[in-house]
Amino acid sequence: MQIDFFNTVVNSRLKQLMKSALLMGLLLLSIQTYAQPVSVRAFTDKQKVLLGEPFWLTLEVKSLNNVKPPAFKVDSLAHFEFITRDSSGVIQRGDTSYYHQYFQLRSFDSGRWVIPPFTLRPFVKTSSLLIDVMFTENFDPRQPYHDVQEIKGVPFKIDADIEKWWYLIAAFLIFLTLLIYWLTGPRKPAAVRKRSGSATPFVKAVNSLEDLKKSQPEEKLFYAQLVEIFRDYIAERTGITSQQQTSNNLIGKIKLLMADEVKYESLAQVLYLCDFVKFAKYHPEHSEAASAFEVIEDAIHYIEETLKRQPGLVSEE
Repeated sequence: MQIDFFNTVVNSRLKQLMKSALLMGLLLLSIQTYAQPVSVRAFTDKQKVLLGEPFWLTLEVKSLNNVKPPAFKVDSLAHFEFITRDSSGVIQRGDTSYYHQYFQLRSFDSGRWVIPPFTLRPFVKTSSLLIDVMFTENFDPRQPYHDVQEIKGVPFKIDADIEKWWYLIAAFLIFLTLLIYWLTGPRKPAAVRKRSGSATPFVKAVNSLEDLKKSQPEEKLFYAQLVEIFRDYIAERTGITSQQQTSNNLIGKIKLLMADEVKYESLAQVLYLCDFVKFAKYHPEHSEAASAFEVIEDAIHYIEETLKRQPGLVSEE
């Protein structure tokens, strides 16, 4: 009985020792594996940067080739903002690997700021970094001021191989410029052709108005030709002429031909409008051109009908 009890106690003790040894081995293995990273560090490519100037922050873990360490967790940094993150790389040198994490940063807060340590795991962390964020480059107040210098001209010199082609290239460019301007430049509309022959002043005026409407010249020329057609009709049909450049004198002379006060006032307004446009005192709307054309056309028809009914109203000179 005592022998059996003794064997049972010994076997139990041996089992406990074996378990303890196994646990100790596993613990040592895990500690060895956990302690594989040799060192960590953080560094930047610049210690002094201007406001908004990008710079690179690198986090490095040095480890054995057969063990890949965990990555640093970087969320945010006070006074800095991330331009690029989640960029990484690895460099192998012999049996050692260098794992790098790259972050591109910039800052818009001037001053000296601290990038705090980064923790890989408890008791394994990088050192902190100091970054100076400045408005301008370093300025030495003891340095003498530079006097204002005159602008110095730089002599123009062409390479000898290109010089022989210079005049030919210049002539070609001038020709090309003139050609493009001729093809794309504004073209002056042809003046309204005045129809001659045995046609009456009324027929001439109607034909001239038709030509003016088809040609569609630019604004100033349109109004100048419109009033010229009316002047020519009045001069040929009634002998009334106006020696002035403006229409004031003409408006007063044709009062007898326009018994309709509304038509007379409309005609006077259009003649004044043509003068304003002619002397660049007014830029009418596009719709006003069509209205002015209708008023002149209607006035010519009205005066022609009036003179047919009353041939002696105005004696031709």
